[in-house]
Amino acid sequence: MHLQALPQKIHIIDDTESVAASLQMLLESYGYDAITHSSGENFLHSMEAKTSEPCCLLLDVRMQGMSGIELFQQLESLDVIAPVIFITGHATVPMAVRAIQLGAFDFLEKPIDHSQLIFKVESALKKFRETKSALQIEQESHKALESLTKREYQILELLVKGCANKEVARELNITVKTVEYHRSNIMRKTAVNSLPELVRLHLTYQKSCKI
Repeated sequence: MHLQALPQKIHIIDDTESVAASLQMLLESYGYDAITHSSGENFLHSMEAKTSEPCCLLLDVRMQGMSGIELFQQLESLDVIAPVIFITGHATVPMAVRAIQLGAFDFLEKPIDHSQLIFKVESALKKFRETKSALQIEQESHKALESLTKREYQILELLVKGCANKEVARELNITVKTVEYHRSNIMRKTAVNSLPELVRLHLTYQKSCKI
């Protein structure tokens, strides 16, 4: 199985020490950087300390104190994009299924099959890389929009409303040639190749500003 050259940060959150240690040993044997936490509270503390960004979470459903489901519900507010794989016994499978419906990546039943664990972890890491890449592209695109001049942004807003160059020129009392010049600059700065792409970019930017 192909593994990334750099260690992948995988956090194991399980209050059963023997289970956590076993999973850590297995993952490290495959080249992953596995970190154990004895509780949801312990993991949250590590996130507050911002020691490292998790790439994947192995989360026990039923733990003393904060349950895995309760921790999962807090992850969104922490901007954690790492996929969550729940670890569950037969009695808690319905809870894990419910968590997947809420956005968790997958779940594993105890006793855990090692080959299945590695397969699901690698799939989760692939999703993490794709999500991370998409977020970076979005952030760069939004930064590009914020770099537009006031005039360029005025033209952008009219273009995304469906105005043709002549209509933009008339609305802003400038020449069509000036509109074309600014339009070219807008496309270059935002690195898009078509008006539909520019419209989508502008829409996602507006949504992010409202959050």
